[in-house]
Amino acid sequence: MTVPYSQLTQILATALGEGFGRHPELIMERRGTELWRAASAGGSQFAVKITTACSDPQGHVDSEHLALVEAELLRGLAEERIVTGLYGGHGALPEGAGSWLVLRWLSGRTADVAFADLRRAPSNRLAAGYAARMAGAVADLHDRGWRHGDLQEVHFMLNAQGARLLDFAMTQRPRDVDSALVVYRGAYDWFMSPELAAQRLSTPKTQHLTVTPASEVWSLCAVLYACWTGLYPISSVDTMQSTPELRAELAEGKVRDLDIARPWRFPEFEALVMSGLQLDPGRRPTARDLAQGFEKLASRVKG
Repeated sequence: MTVPYSQLTQILATALGEGFGRHPELIMERRGTELWRAASAGGSQFAVKITTACSDPQGHVDSEHLALVEAELLRGLAEERIVTGLYGGHGALPEGAGSWLVLRWLSGRTADVAFADLRRAPSNRLAAGYAARMAGAVADLHDRGWRHGDLQEVHFMLNAQGARLLDFAMTQRPRDVDSALVVYRGAYDWFMSPELAAQRLSTPKTQHLTVTPASEVWSLCAVLYACWTGLYPISSVDTMQSTPELRAELAEGKVRDLDIARPWRFPEFEALVMSGLQLDPGRRPTARDLAQGFEKLASRVKG
């Protein structure tokens, strides 16, 4: 735990009121970010994200500001009615040590959990339906010129209402090249597009990289591949490599053979996933194309 517990309780009191639940739960701690689950006096559930400086060389530059950055981005998304109902407040830690953000807790299952259940009880209709919702959530951003910037299995929440994206700290706005709030160097390596991996390898760590819709389509399909198969799509059997080595492999755009990865045969689903994992960005479909393709597939398959 990076933040002292006394400081955590002060943050919760400021964010949720003095009567907040006294037993917050630590959900995640990684590279300067802590995520807590806590309840207000009325019992409403919230996620509280605290970001501090990260000493890991693979972490984000200026990570202590990420909660403030995400707060501003979420407010912008809410103003455009793209992502609503998440933002709950934000603030800074004393002496510039970090920042915090309050979010409404979303019910449902993360995409990795939902697809893991399908691998135990296969359903073509559900697999295509989940993929349609996930692609649709990304398409809603792309249609308005936004890019999420950090697609991962755990950043998709699936429930009866559809799919919701989480974690917008790396999100890029329309015309983001000169207006980036933090230097973007890519996010989770295993879902990084070949072109973005190549750019990160060949540029200094202070150079901002722009996520294109085509690059994010690769990430979306890499996430879908991982959700469906339970394996990362990169070609190496052993993924426990140093990060530069992994990025060098990602830059080649090789994808693990589905013959050794698929949980069950579903040719139409496979074709849609693999269409987004083309080395040439110009040959990839849009996120909206994928959403429509998966939706049509879900409507006509059985089982």
